[in-house]
Amino acid sequence: MIPALPDPAALAAAVAARDRLALAQALNLLDDRRPAARACAALFLEALPANKLETGGHLIGITGPPGAGKSSLTAALIQVWRRRGLKVAILAVDPSSPVSGGALLGDRLRMHASGADREVFIRSLACRGEFGGLSAEVWPMSLAMLAAFDVVLVETVGVGQKEIDVSKMTDTTCFVAQPASGDSIQFLKAGIMEVPHVIVVNKEDIGMAARKTLSEL
Repeated sequence: MIPALPDPAALAAAVAARDRLALAQALNLLDDRRPAARACAALFLEALPANKLETGGHLIGITGPPGAGKSSLTAALIQVWRRRGLKVAILAVDPSSPVSGGALLGDRLRMHASGADREVFIRSLACRGEFGGLSAEVWPMSLAMLAAFDVVLVETVGVGQKEIDVSKMTDTTCFVAQPASGDSIQFLKAGIMEVPHVIVVNKEDIGMAARKTLSEL
C-alpha cells in the first residue's frame, strides 16, 4: 500500500523546527518521482521559511576521484564542526550500478562515529546513473537540510573529468586529490581545478608523493 502524501505546509514547518523525523519524511518525498509526489514536493519547497534559506546554513560540496578519501575527510570535518557547536547534515551521493540500477549506499559506513549524535544527520542517495557526480534530487534535498542545519555538506560520487555540477549549487566547493594517482594532471587538463575554492591533498602520511601532488596543483 502506497503511503498517503504529507501536508506540505505542516511538513515544512516541522523541518524548519529541526524535527529529524519530519526531515527524513521530507527527503523521502523529494526522492519520490511519482507525479503526485512531485507536486507535493514543490508545495513543500515553497512553504519552507524564506528566512531559514536566506540566512541559514552554509552549503559545501566535496568532490574528487574515487578513492581519494572524500568520506574520510567528511567524517573529520563533522567532528570539527560539532566541536564548534554547529549542527551538521550530510548528503552522500553513491554510484548506481549500470547493470542493475541499484546502489550500495556505503558512504555513511565511513561516518558511523557520528551516528549517535542527534545534531548530525546523514542521508545517502543513489545517483541513478546521472552524470555530474550528483542526481536531480540533490538540490531540493539540500534546501530542506539548509532549513534545519548550520552546515550542509554534499559529497559526490567519484567524478570524471567533466563532472563538476556540485560547484554550481554550493557556496563552497572542495576538491580532494589523491597522491601519486595521476588524476591531478588529468583534472588540470580538463579545467576542473579552476572550479574548487579549496583543494585538499589527502593521505599526507604517504610523504613525498603527497608533496609532489601538492606542488603540481
